[in-house]
Amino acid sequence: MQNIKKKKHLVFYTIMALGLFCLASCKDKNTPTPDPVVAKGTFMFHLHTYIDNNEVDLYDITYTNLEGRKMSLSIAQLYISEIQLVKSDGSTLDISGKKILKLFETETNLVGEVPVGSYKSIRFKVGLDAATNALSPKASADSIILNRPEMWFGSSPQPDGYVFMNVQGKIDTSSTFDKTPVPFSYKIGTNANYKQVSMGIKDFKVEEGKAVFGHIIIDYNRLFNGIQMNQLANLSVTTATANSSTIAAKIVNNIPSMFLYE
Repeated sequence: MQNIKKKKHLVFYTIMALGLFCLASCKDKNTPTPDPVVAKGTFMFHLHTYIDNNEVDLYDITYTNLEGRKMSLSIAQLYISEIQLVKSDGSTLDISGKKILKLFETETNLVGEVPVGSYKSIRFKVGLDAATNALSPKASADSIILNRPEMWFGSSPQPDGYVFMNVQGKIDTSSTFDKTPVPFSYKIGTNANYKQVSMGIKDFKVEEGKAVFGHIIIDYNRLFNGIQMNQLANLSVTTATANSSTIAAKIVNNIPSMFLYE
């Protein structure tokens, strides 16, 4: 009789042990592993407005480029989006959802927190993605930078979308560089003109808890490369329809060359 009781106890404890093991095992499988803590720093843009080798201090001041041509700016602003940092191993870090309206008056722009590490380049696009370009300012989380009438083609941003780059001013269009500057106005937009910019190689490091700046020059003088300026029609692109013109295509193709490391 005692042997029977011992056997029953042994079976009971064996079942209990197996049950506890099963519970522990199941719990281990179902309990999510916490994500490792990633050390981060802050990446910021420091964007400078230039005309050739001249940093623009104020609007409507005339500067002379290296070839002797006079030029001034009365407005110079653009959207930057789809920002990527290129790591030293060639992989990319996407800074999702971040959009910047680069104003002449504001040089420093927060991009966001990024993992510490070594990086070698910066990529971004000038303009807005198609989904954002179709939104009204009130329907977007980016309304603070979209509710800017100077970045619309008309009295509202739709149906033509936003102006990706609005640059206006005056420029001497003569071959002798001795004439009175005349007005120019370029409002570049539409989904077809969403332009990729890939900066060259310039190594930098992001350290934990520290800010690192991407110092970039925006040289609006380069926007005129290959443009026949003595034809007044080449100095105006101000509608969505005009953005499909040959002159608009030349201007858009000049956009990547405007961006240089300081």
